[in-house]
Amino acid sequence: MTSDNALEEKILKIIFEVSAVAPEEIGIDDDLFVDLGMDSVSAMELIGMLDEEFELEIEIEEAMNVRTVRQVFDMARRHLANA
Repeated sequence: MTSDNALEEKILKIIFEVSAVAPEEIGIDDDLFVDLGMDSVSAMELIGMLDEEFELEIEIEEAMNVRTVRQVFDMARRHLANA
């Protein structure tokens, strides 16, 4: 099992790859769209990269409700706990 800090660091790196916002500049309550400049395409890319990195199967409906970095962390933890 991945520790929370290691998990969050990996997720921040993935968010960086799709948003071009440096991991150290990303806040836990940042909105993916408003604060990090993501759009629906980059959000789907983020979900795809999370699926690939952590072998998660995230439903589109669930992914559409994720708006903040905190929600991304929580979603990943929830799926990893159920894996």
